[in-house]
Amino acid sequence: MQERKSRRSFFKYMSVLGLASFYSVPLYAKTAKEVVKYQATPKDGQTCKSCLHFIPETNECKTVEGSIEPEGWCNIYFKHPNYKG
Repeated sequence: MQERKSRRSFFKYMSVLGLASFYSVPLYAKTAKEVVKYQATPKDGQTCKSCLHFIPETNECKTVEGSIEPEGWCNIYFKHPNYKG
């Protein structure tokens, strides 16, 4: 019976911890360019304009803060499945 009590306590603790971590970082937070090793030049044919995260209308990225060059690159590059180029 003691095992069930500790298991329940564990799950209560983990659920509270999970909720706290969910609310500590805003969902819209973006990463600094230095963290993702952003560069204004392409790498191995990969460019921001062909990336899933790139927003061409504003030259911005969904995940990296600041203005982004369409010919740039960073280490979270992920080719957009619908990109034709």
